[in-house]
Amino acid sequence: MEIKEIKVNDLVTKSNLPASDYVINPYVGCPHGCKYCYASFMKRFTGHTEDWGTFIDIKRCDKKINVKKLIGKRVFLSSVTDCYNAYEEEYRLTREILEQLVDVDCILNIS
Repeated sequence: MEIKEIKVNDLVTKSNLPASDYVINPYVGCPHGCKYCYASFMKRFTGHTEDWGTFIDIKRCDKKINVKKLIGKRVFLSSVTDCYNAYEEEYRLTREILEQLVDVDCILNIS
């Protein structure tokens, strides 16, 4: 498994999905490598040459989530990754995100 920590400016991304205003993907890639995975198309945006399911990028962001912009919005957590993959136990990104969102008046969907 290729594990890489990557620096991102923001964990929250404006969404083009019809059921959400924003998405948060704490990881890029996934250790499962399911043959039917709809998210495998993400590989073309990563620069990875490894097969899907053999790499995971751990997103690191120095700033907190701007929760004000999420009030009253629909937020999709993990639209193209498994937010509770085996590496969550060590990196705890999903937990940190949920702790920031716990008191935010938004609609949160988790894949």
